Amino acid sequence: MYTHQNPAGHALARLSLRRPDRLWVHYCFALGIIFCLFIATHVLSRTIVESGAAAAAEIKNSSTQVMLAQEIVIEAEKLVPQTAPDFNAFNKNILRLEAVHRASFLQNSSLSAAGVTHSDKDDFLYRSVREFIALARAFSASTPASRESANARLYRHYADQGLNDALRQSANLIELQSRAEAQRFDMLQSIFFAASAVVLVAEAIFIFWPAQKLVQSTIQEMREQTSKLRNSKAQLKRMNTQLEHIVNHDQLTGLPNRISLTHYLAKTAVETDDCETGILLVGLDDFKSVNDMFGHDYGDELLIKVSAALQSCVDFENMVAHVGGDEFVLISDEPCAVINRRIFASLHEPFEIKGRRIPINASIGHMKLEATSRQALDIVADAEIALKFAKSAGGNRAQAFTENLRLDMNLMQKMQLELGDAIRNGEIEPWFQPQVRFADGRLHGAEVLARWRHPTRGLINPDVFLPVAERAGLMVDLDHAIWTSAMKYACDWQDNGIWRPSISLNAAPDTLADPYLLERFLLTLQLSGLESDQVIVEVLETTLINGKDDMAAINIDSLAECGIALELDDFGTGYASLSKLTQLPLTGIKLDRSLISPLPDQAADSVVRAILALAVELGLQVVAEGVEESEQADHLNDRGCGIGQGYGFGRPMPPDEFKVWLSVNAKSILHARSDTARSA
Repeated sequence: MYTHQNPAGHALARLSLRRPDRLWVHYCFALGIIFCLFIATHVLSRTIVESGAAAAAEIKNSSTQVMLAQEIVIEAEKLVPQTAPDFNAFNKNILRLEAVHRASFLQNSSLSAAGVTHSDKDDFLYRSVREFIALARAFSASTPASRESANARLYRHYADQGLNDALRQSANLIELQSRAEAQRFDMLQSIFFAASAVVLVAEAIFIFWPAQKLVQSTIQEMREQTSKLRNSKAQLKRMNTQLEHIVNHDQLTGLPNRISLTHYLAKTAVETDDCETGILLVGLDDFKSVNDMFGHDYGDELLIKVSAALQSCVDFENMVAHVGGDEFVLISDEPCAVINRRIFASLHEPFEIKGRRIPINASIGHMKLEATSRQALDIVADAEIALKFAKSAGGNRAQAFTENLRLDMNLMQKMQLELGDAIRNGEIEPWFQPQVRFADGRLHGAEVLARWRHPTRGLINPDVFLPVAERAGLMVDLDHAIWTSAMKYACDWQDNGIWRPSISLNAAPDTLADPYLLERFLLTLQLSGLESDQVIVEVLETTLINGKDDMAAINIDSLAECGIALELDDFGTGYASLSKLTQLPLTGIKLDRSLISPLPDQAADSVVRAILALAVELGLQVVAEGVEESEQADHLNDRGCGIGQGYGFGRPMPPDEFKVWLSVNAKSILHARSDTARSA
């Protein structure tokens, strides 16, 4: 709250010794007092000297007048009997007396002008001296006959009328006054000296001593501030060190980050003379599924465990860095092949996290780090290219970087740019591969496969452009484009009475996780004119590992509720648990070609029979993929498998070719499958 301060308090606050910026005011004030006392003492001393000099002059004048008056009287006595007296000496004394008297008169006049009053005695003395001088002049001018009487008058005025006593009393009075004035001035001087001493003591107590204490306090505060600054500097240095560590290290794993790696590579790539020094970029395979299935806490703990495992793969003077996400960089002077084996061995066993055993695989992109002037980020980019190829090849493997990989990567990037236009321009077309019932040889349906008819490169197979679409995030648009086109062809064949189609559509994991999948799929189906029982959606095992509560599982349930059949594709190659077969609304499974190719081998036959028995128990339809020989078809038919698909029945065909094939083989192709396989 604001309080009003009076002017005196405000002035006192301004003069307070608590304000160092006002210290000069106090010093000036003290020096002013001392200077005033010095001037006063000087003036007083001068006044004393001047008063003494005036008193001495007056005493001298009075004494001179007494002496001259006596000489005049004495000479007058001597001159009376002389017949021819010499008045020169007498007249000179008269003139001297008159001069002294005039000087005394002038001095008294100056005192009167200054306001000093004179007593009646002073006036009487003045008139008496003047009369004495007049009588002396009359004596000098008298005749011999009158000389004696003139002398008598002169003597009588001097002695009887008191001139001599008056002059002597005046001298004595002046002396007494002078002494009294001297005593008064001496007392005043003592008072001034005492006042000066008191002022000096007061200044010492109230100004200089507090000022000294203030200066000492200020110096102490400055020392304390200096000490605080030193401590702050040390603390700032520690904070800078911590900040530098934070900037250059990953907060989760504590490993050096990409910034540290860049500095390390910039130094190592220039100074290294060892051709075996290499850089390895390690990326965890399908790490996202760990976060989705168990949560990010488990994912973070897994990264910490993996970082510790990777650190054990290299010597302590080498670097292990966490460059973001699930990627790590190792730099070692040992051969990359040796480090690769150590890495795979360290990640072979599942990691135990919070009571759970979580397996994880890794892919590695590596290259030799030779003396070069290339930028560190370019070196990491080359290792990144090798890692991408290792992952695209299935993961859990190592890939060395070569210049051809960069060319392939550039080609892939170019293909990514072209693929979006290809989807919009209808260059991605559906191909159809027939599915046949083993029991009666009739056409059961057809699987829709994607092909890219490039305007300059010709026909491109899906194993080339599907990975590109996945990296570019185009799988959702690509699947919907294929579905729309395939349904249109199927509806045309149905309208022309060629075949009542049943088509199987592949759905990528990204497509199944699309929040708008159901609306887009049902709209496409409605616009095509097909019924819901004429479409089957094939789901990969890898899509199901995230659990029933993710978006893909929700879309699967929604499609099933709308009457859309769902099959589990490539069964036997993934790692989906068997419980998924009971938790999700599947209508069938599709055996992978890797299980069919060895038939009728006994081991493969045992696996197939077990799967078929499980399918019967669960009421699931089984489609065998990759049937190429009649012996395989007969063996599967004997084991109770219902439907087969493969080159033994027909290769994937473009729509026009498949239409011709349908017109010939729509009803029965079982007996012709061997000939078809041989011609293929």
